[in-house]
Amino acid sequence: MKSKYKLGDIVYLEKIFTPKNGGRIIEPKKTIYAKVIRIEDTASLGIAYELKPLCETYLGGVLYWEKDIGGLASLAFEEEEKMWRVWGDQ
Repeated sequence: MKSKYKLGDIVYLEKIFTPKNGGRIIEPKKTIYAKVIRIEDTASLGIAYELKPLCETYLGGVLYWEKDIGGLASLAFEEEEKMWRVWGDQ
């Protein structure tokens, strides 16, 4: 199976895993950016990624599935820039 992201890609997360209270997924107050440092193709659920946050946020010590990653950071930046061009600073 071909991975959507490559080693070294900077991705963004809108939800992260926390081991607090038995483990759960939370939405942080701000978008988390992370670097892909390992890619693992699992037999059961597809491709998983080990991510290293670009900030001090702890990502729970787990691998993230493709569906759990918001996308490439460059694409998120381009979308935000497009929004500002359309709507301006109103």
